[in-house]
Amino acid sequence: MSWFQPRSALFWVYCLAVLGGPLLFTVQAFGMVWFGGSAALAALPITALTMLVFGRILFDLDRFRVRRLLVAPLVMGFVWGASVWPGLSLWANDHVTHVVTNLGGDQFAMSWQAAIAAPIDEEFIKAIGIAVVAVLFRARLSRPMHGLLIGGMVGLGAQIAEDCLYSVQTALAAPQDPVGDVLVVAALRLVTAFTSHWAMSALAGVGIVVALVRTDRSFSWRLGMFALFYLMAVTMHFIFDAPRPPGPGWVMMFAPIIVDLVIFGLGYAWVLRTEREWFRATISHPIARTIGTEAGLANLLTNRLRRKARAALRHSTRMSRGQARHYERQLIDRIVDLPLGAGVHRVAGSAADPELASHWQH
Repeated sequence: MSWFQPRSALFWVYCLAVLGGPLLFTVQAFGMVWFGGSAALAALPITALTMLVFGRILFDLDRFRVRRLLVAPLVMGFVWGASVWPGLSLWANDHVTHVVTNLGGDQFAMSWQAAIAAPIDEEFIKAIGIAVVAVLFRARLSRPMHGLLIGGMVGLGAQIAEDCLYSVQTALAAPQDPVGDVLVVAALRLVTAFTSHWAMSALAGVGIVVALVRTDRSFSWRLGMFALFYLMAVTMHFIFDAPRPPGPGWVMMFAPIIVDLVIFGLGYAWVLRTEREWFRATISHPIARTIGTEAGLANLLTNRLRRKARAALRHSTRMSRGQARHYERQLIDRIVDLPLGAGVHRVAGSAADPELASHWQH
């Protein structure tokens, strides 16, 4: 399925949103970018590093390399987060914070407007993007990991856009040494980004994709899973932006991150369990015998088993460490590429040797 889907009205809605998002952002923030943009450029290397680091972390969570089959939806998800989200979130935050101020007063709004507004509108805007991409590529999606990856990429795009916006705002607020302050803020954004937009939206993506593709389960079950994972994402965002209680500065900076990591870890543990169940079912299928024995391929299930299998493979074949890792990836890719619905085996372009696969056990 190509990314270009001219017969789909939803595809053209996506395109219009991607074009309109930057225009909406420019209308709201042109002056800010005009006066603070030059100093904010100093943060670009750190922002690029942030994108690379957390993109790598997200892909490392994909233990069975399903991302190879989702290149187009992942790119389109990132583009939504980086282009549509900034303009819409600026507009929505402005309106929601006005409501919070009117209801709670200025003093309450100063402390709580970010923790109330951002989880409501920012997560909703990202969720729209996840849902649009998921519907466009519904035929490719079947597992919670697919939702985690698409949601994570939408969130990563939003995170990078927000980092750039923070750099501009910091440059405007620090006329004495804007470049120094911009670099400090960018570094702090990098250090504290372990539970930022990418992780929040990854959980929301799980709920959205499960609700969309698990038609074998009841509507109430799908709705409940969506509500659970979306609520986890909103809770992470609320904790991330909530006012810090009194205490040591470094403790108050990292305590919310630790709590959010626990929430994310619980959601990811369930996703990883479903991935392992899928993998066990796949290697038990008769066509998997063309790759290796079920007992041997089961050593790909966990990191500990993979390390032991690589050591055994290196001992028996004198492969280098890098060669053993490359062969492991070949095995995983061939299993992911198995055409279970077709009834025949299709050899992947970079085929592994079935005889070597017999060594993938000890």
